[in-house]
Amino acid sequence: MLGRSIVRVSAITCMLMLGSVYAFGSDATGALHPTCDLVYQYLLDITTFQGRRLQEPIRFNVLGENGFQLYANQWVDSPGPKDATFSRIQIVHLSHRWWRGTVMSGNFVVDFVDGRRLEGSFSAKYVKPPGGSFICE
Repeated sequence: MLGRSIVRVSAITCMLMLGSVYAFGSDATGALHPTCDLVYQYLLDITTFQGRRLQEPIRFNVLGENGFQLYANQWVDSPGPKDATFSRIQIVHLSHRWWRGTVMSGNFVVDFVDGRRLEGSFSAKYVKPPGGSFICE
């Protein structure tokens, strides 16, 4: 009886550690939301950068699975924040796993009007829409 609970605790601990590996190596973390756009199927919200929560998320429009296959590991100009003069994103990894959902990781660069520049790697998890289903009309 005690052996089974130890095995369960060990298995759960391993799953939590493996599920967080992508976030540990990233400069930024965020959320991935579905959109109804045919080209840009996801909206990426970067919410933390270098361990600090951003006042407002940095938003990127991201190509869907077909775009990822065409432009895998390539830098692609992406419509980003309104106050940005330049924004580019590189999707390095996109995975769909039943135990942790969809995870996207890659790199980004954003130049703002005021001269600031943010660049680094990111990891984002897919966030289900409210109500659990997503319908485009």
